Amino acid sequence: MAGKKLTYRAIVATCIALLGGQVTVARAADSWAPRRPVEIVVPSAPGGGLDLVGRTLQSVIQQEHLASKPITVANRPGGGGTVGLAYINSHPGDGDYVSVQALPLITNRITGQSTIGLDDVTPLAVLVTEQVVFSAPEDSPVKTGQDLLQMLKKNPASVSFAVSSSPGGQSHDAAALVVKAAGANPTKLKMVFFDSGGEAVTSLMGGHVTVAATPAGVVLGPSQAKRIRLIAISGGKREQGALANVPTWKEQGVDVDFTTWRVLVGPKGMTPAQIAWWDNVLQKATSSPQWAAAVKRNLWTADYQDSKETRTFLQNERGRLTPLLGELGLAKN
Repeated sequence: MAGKKLTYRAIVATCIALLGGQVTVARAADSWAPRRPVEIVVPSAPGGGLDLVGRTLQSVIQQEHLASKPITVANRPGGGGTVGLAYINSHPGDGDYVSVQALPLITNRITGQSTIGLDDVTPLAVLVTEQVVFSAPEDSPVKTGQDLLQMLKKNPASVSFAVSSSPGGQSHDAAALVVKAAGANPTKLKMVFFDSGGEAVTSLMGGHVTVAATPAGVVLGPSQAKRIRLIAISGGKREQGALANVPTWKEQGVDVDFTTWRVLVGPKGMTPAQIAWWDNVLQKATSSPQWAAAVKRNLWTADYQDSKETRTFLQNERGRLTPLLGELGLAKN
């Protein structure tokens, strides 16, 4: 009998412990909350792909009443994202400051553009992935991806690319892959770097460059207004919706399959309670109808991953991008 009582008590104790653990996890997000207005730092100029993601996230969190403090967006362009990273890290361990980032979070270290990188932040979420779209002015002789390839093969020096990233960033990588596939040297091509996709497209419409490689979200308006022509996307398969008529590079004989991503990170040293709060808020935000509508409107692909998954994802991306940039001649020797 005593043995049966002991077993019963042990079972009860185990159940209580398990329930207590679940309550602890459930309440983790409630053990911390922002103390001041939250700053979403966008490391690019207004109107670019990162800016669209940051302002969409701000709007959804506010509309869904997911935070008790106001949410603000601060544009801090420069250094391919490193100015924004340096700013949030001037508030170490403070969950009130976060930043939207893209590939330069990893590639700036690989290319020697910066000493700040993945190891200097707290990964919080993968928000979306996005196509890199190649476009030309509407009145340009470049009507298709094949037209651009012929120009590259005939006289690479005649082609100038506007890219919305730092050297080695997402748009630069996509352009370099196309140039290499065309048989030209990507390190010799004229690349014009801008702090946002909006600025790159403005330069394209002004006739200052031959072609632009930018995030998908910034080209739809100019394309619909017949200011630019979309000639290719860098992903391996066609998109639906507004990009349905834009062929992939693979369809045009170029073996390129490359997309970019948008992540949210905080400063180094954030606490588990702070991370849990953001996991809770971001899961709810990215599950909302408002977010789904923005994903469709801005030509993104929904790909939410929580903080733990994002840490693994970014480490894997560093492993993938390091040899890729070496092959393109963009890695620091």
